[in-house]
Amino acid sequence: MPHLYDLYGMAHTASYKKAKAFSESDLDDPNNFTNISSHHKLVAYRDVGQATKGDDFNPSQEPLDPELVMISGGGRPHGSIAIGDGIIHCPLTLPEIKVRQSSSCPKITRRPRPVDLAIEAALQKERLANQAALEKEILANQAALEKERLASQAALQASLDERDETTTRLIEEERSRNEAGQRALYEIFLGLCEKSGQVPPPMPVFYSIGTNNSRATSHDPSPGVSPP
Repeated sequence: MPHLYDLYGMAHTASYKKAKAFSESDLDDPNNFTNISSHHKLVAYRDVGQATKGDDFNPSQEPLDPELVMISGGGRPHGSIAIGDGIIHCPLTLPEIKVRQSSSCPKITRRPRPVDLAIEAALQKERLANQAALEKEILANQAALEKERLASQAALQASLDERDETTTRLIEEERSRNEAGQRALYEIFLGLCEKSGQVPPPMPVFYSIGTNNSRATSHDPSPGVSPP
């Protein structure tokens, strides 16, 4: 049979028709209980027990300790102890328990009223909502910054591509001008050869800008003929 701690938990997590075995994981969420006060009493008892008897203290595996109930529940503020009233009995009053406590024992606090617990739960819910909203805003800002960074990177790459295209175009234009100038010089040279009765050499092969030689002939000029 479950100990009184678990029986109290089962009684306050669902109606008796839907009662199920109590689990320590039920304490993770106050909404698992029919009221927030019952959840607080169970959590307070467990925490005081672990602080007093060690971290391995498990309230589901041993009988309810009346003194721990008095300590965790703040005594008998309304004439009854927090858990198991009428079933367990503690012969000591809260002041008597305080006298027996050592300095290392957990501090005895007043049992909070249900309205106080409700206010604290509402504040906690609001804190969590604000935290979630803040985290959402941070993620949105990070996404916006990343989008801006990618856009800047794309714009920079486009600018570099445009610069490369402009450079290539200017080089081609300069090459074309150079070839046109060289052809014009060759035409002048042809005219001089015709006037002097000399046989002109073949038209030279022109090279693009950036090569070692700006131009080179297809073969050596005819013997005795030199360009002007």
